[in-house]
Amino acid sequence: MRRATMLPAAALALLATACAPSRTEAQGLAQRVRAAGGEMVALHYASRPGVCGNGTRGFSMGRHMYFGEWSADRDLRSRCVYGPVRVRARVERGTITDVSVMVGPDVPHDERATDLGEVGGAEAARFFLALADTSTTHAARGAIVAAVLADSASVWQGLLAIAADSSRASRSTRHDALFWAGRFAAAKVAGHGEDIAAMEDDDRDDRDDARDAAVFALSQLRGKQGVEPLIEVARSHKDPQLRQKAIFWLGESNDPRALALFREILGGAGGAGA
Repeated sequence: MRRATMLPAAALALLATACAPSRTEAQGLAQRVRAAGGEMVALHYASRPGVCGNGTRGFSMGRHMYFGEWSADRDLRSRCVYGPVRVRARVERGTITDVSVMVGPDVPHDERATDLGEVGGAEAARFFLALADTSTTHAARGAIVAAVLADSASVWQGLLAIAADSSRASRSTRHDALFWAGRFAAAKVAGHGEDIAAMEDDDRDDRDDARDAAVFALSQLRGKQGVEPLIEVARSHKDPQLRQKAIFWLGESNDPRALALFREILGGAGGAGA
């Protein structure tokens, strides 16, 4: 049986660090979602630049990264529409038990939903980060993606907090938070600020394949023996793209040393989040 988490107290606790108007906005959204009762709730908001999808559970970020699910008859790459983010959340007795994230056109669904309409991207990000911090594993993982894709929102601090929270967040939730925090760390290393889609548009030189393979080999060493060498590459290698590759594999490591590195990169000069 999955653990259920009520919204009013725990999920909103994460919002205590935000400014008062922001906290009020997110609380208002939480109350609107919870008030839907035992129904499916839908809402949408602007997506980050460079994020597109076909309205199903698959989306693209930049030219090289694809996430989620898509089928041959609805090929994501040929029918990719830039925004908005569309979220469908199942609410059972005041508890969100499932979060599905789509990008692009509003496609028909078998199950009807109470449509809350458009909400602000920053408001949505705060709400979903709070939900991810406390919710069930399945809902939390969808909530992390929903927060990451929101436009006009800085979410890396919240992701780092979730990745570090072994007392509440499940291992899979912490893994997802660490992965996306790594995407933001890699974007900063590449000089793109928090634009993670722009990072995925960087061109690769085929001559770098051997070095990429070496970084991958480090990530596959048993007993996490490759973590320290990967950290050295990520921290100081002269090739920014190789640093990004090392950061990618560190984001998959579930290692606290990777979390510390991402905090170091993102919290450095020019890296503070709002």
